Amino acid sequence: MKRITHYLPIAGNNIRRWSTNPRLYILAILLLILMWSYIDPILQFSKAMGYRVAPWIFPFLTNFPMTQRLLMLGIVFLFCDAPFAHEGQPYLMIRSGRMHWASGQVLYIMAGTAIYLLFIIFASMLLLAPSMYLNTGWGKILGTLAQTNAGQSFHIQLPISYKIQVLYEPVQALGLSFFLEWCAGVILGLAMFITNLFFKRALGAIVASAIILLDIFIPYNITDYAYHFSPISLARLGLLDSSGMSLYPTPAYACTFLTVTVVGLSIIAILSVRKREIQISPPI
Repeated sequence: MKRITHYLPIAGNNIRRWSTNPRLYILAILLLILMWSYIDPILQFSKAMGYRVAPWIFPFLTNFPMTQRLLMLGIVFLFCDAPFAHEGQPYLMIRSGRMHWASGQVLYIMAGTAIYLLFIIFASMLLLAPSMYLNTGWGKILGTLAQTNAGQSFHIQLPISYKIQVLYEPVQALGLSFFLEWCAGVILGLAMFITNLFFKRALGAIVASAIILLDIFIPYNITDYAYHFSPISLARLGLLDSSGMSLYPTPAYACTFLTVTVVGLSIIAILSVRKREIQISPPI
């Protein structure tokens, strides 16, 4: 724990740079537009039915393949300038040492991914605010959308999974989906970090995008067992099989695989910096 405090200034320095980076404002606007396009029809349905909607939208945003892939592409956009060796970084590297500097960058990817996902959660609740009420259950609106096709007449494109509502309580679904999505996002960030250390910076974004695209190819060309090795797929609650009776991964496997992958890539990222020449480059 004491060592982590040594890495915080390095991670914090990168996060403070967000306020002066136009790329982050563009990302925030695109996320709001994306979420509004899926949430507004639910608001219209809520008003028409005369019931308010519970705030538990995040598990369904990350469970729907289309929105989840777009959210993960946002992670690629966020960390595409890895390994974050901008002006001022040589001073930090000399002062803290290569290993501490690398650990700070890994901590930045972890913290940045958490902030990114928390922004999505709170932004989705804010967009729901005109017709939202706090409830520990799923509520009538989300329950109706999950069990009927009533949302079709309101052009609701976000599938509300009945499977998730049956297997998980709202807070449990929110916490588990956040953790799985966080692990998947950190894996993408670390993959870009490691790739860009050894090759040109643009290649990291290509590698991360390929990891996301794997989720698209599995249903068409690969056995369902391949979902066990797709980080993006493992972050979707509706895909996981709690019974363990099919080729689909279980929630326990997803948590274990993603956690081990995050730890493994973190170690590789830190060790890779030790003998690599870090190229100072302007931020994207």
